[in-house]
Amino acid sequence: MDDTYLTVREVSERLRVTRQAIYNWIAEGRLKAIKVGKSVRVSRASIEAFIQPIKPGEQIEDEELG
Repeated sequence: MDDTYLTVREVSERLRVTRQAIYNWIAEGRLKAIKVGKSVRVSRASIEAFIQPIKPGEQIEDEELG
């Protein structure tokens, strides 16, 4: 298990979305995170759990794309 934690900025850069999107996903409970003092950190394991491959033939809604 990888115990590496990333900042919201690092996560947003890796996923190529805004930092606000990351904060929204955390607030919605879609992406697990922890607080370290006043900072928020996301584990690599949480990111891997959040990212799921699209299965062939699976219907995709526009709002799921980001």
